[in-house]
Amino acid sequence: MKAWIKHSAIVVAALSLAACSAVPDRLQVANEDALVAYETVLEAPNANNGEMARWGGVIAEVRNSDAGTVIEVVNFPLNSWGRPVPGEQSSGRFRATLNGFVDPMVYTQGSEVTFTGTVAGVEKGTIGEYNYLFPLLNVSAKYLWPERKEKAQMEVNYDALWYRHYYYTRPFYPRPVYIPGPVMKDQPKQGDN
Repeated sequence: MKAWIKHSAIVVAALSLAACSAVPDRLQVANEDALVAYETVLEAPNANNGEMARWGGVIAEVRNSDAGTVIEVVNFPLNSWGRPVPGEQSSGRFRATLNGFVDPMVYTQGSEVTFTGTVAGVEKGTIGEYNYLFPLLNVSAKYLWPERKEKAQMEVNYDALWYRHYYYTRPFYPRPVYIPGPVMKDQPKQGDN
């Protein structure tokens, strides 16, 4: 009986962990281990052509034409469910090519996006006046992440109630402060020693 409970607890824990790290359906691939990392393509630009990859980051630019859409993305690492984790340092940029029209008012600059597709080599381009080699990804699936909402912060003062008020503390030095003390019936007068 105890072995059954132990095994069922392990199964429930494994299913719970799998549910917490689920990648959106659109971005799932048959073999997660076969995905090519962005850094791998940077090191060997044409060695991984045609292989599956899942890359993401922050949109830098969207360009539409009759041939399709090119989205230039600042690459960031992905968390366990495929969402980019923006930071102060990026590993570079890539261009995602899509068939059809992508509305730049929906896929706005600064939005977080993740793509799944096949590596298609590299393309020369510029960032400002800097010559740059962009890895290309022929997109088969895309996912635009909802905007992150700032968490509301509330400060809670755990000091004792009597300490919160300025009657017993010295917030401003020159101000006279009332500090309760013992009550004496016969207080010596000042000047009497």
